[in-house]
Amino acid sequence: MTLGQHAKSIKWRAIFAESSFICASIFLAFALQDWDEEKDIEERTLIALCNVKAELAFNRVLIKADYLPRQKGMLSLVNSSIEILRNQPETELAANNLERMLLQEPLRYSAWRLAGESGYLLYADFALATEIGALFDFQTDHYQATINRINNAVFDPNTHATNSSLEAYITISSLVREWVAQTEYLQKKYEALFISDDFNGLDCQE
Repeated sequence: MTLGQHAKSIKWRAIFAESSFICASIFLAFALQDWDEEKDIEERTLIALCNVKAELAFNRVLIKADYLPRQKGMLSLVNSSIEILRNQPETELAANNLERMLLQEPLRYSAWRLAGESGYLLYADFALATEIGALFDFQTDHYQATINRINNAVFDPNTHATNSSLEAYITISSLVREWVAQTEYLQKKYEALFISDDFNGLDCQE
């Protein structure tokens, strides 16, 4: 090999080494970028789920400490009014504050809605997201519908409880019993969720 050939060989080796280094650097940069993006998605998904967890914790306390006692008190009040009207049909019952008993803190689901709109639920554990989603769907579709029916029965002048109508009280009693049954079902679903491994595995700052 002549000196010129040797120089050319060294030059091509240098070019090949430099090209390989540049390619490796580019691949590494893309890999780091992908890793950063995946890490960012994981963190944002966790934040979204932790917000949902806090919202669920609020609802859980509200159901146990407020909803169920209030509903059972309302049912007792309505049933006692029914007994009075059955025994004394002409009795004019005084206002019994049913409207005030219906004015309560609503169950929350805004964090879940925002998590869905952000798109980060696509990266969450499917089984956990499905379980939470079913819970919120029951709240918004079935549970809220029952609350609306009770509100209509209590606040509608044609079926208002203070008009001493036995039929109106019986209607309200039936609706409140349905409401209590749904609330107890909802409470069981919350309790089951809060003892599940996937839900408790969320590493949230308390």
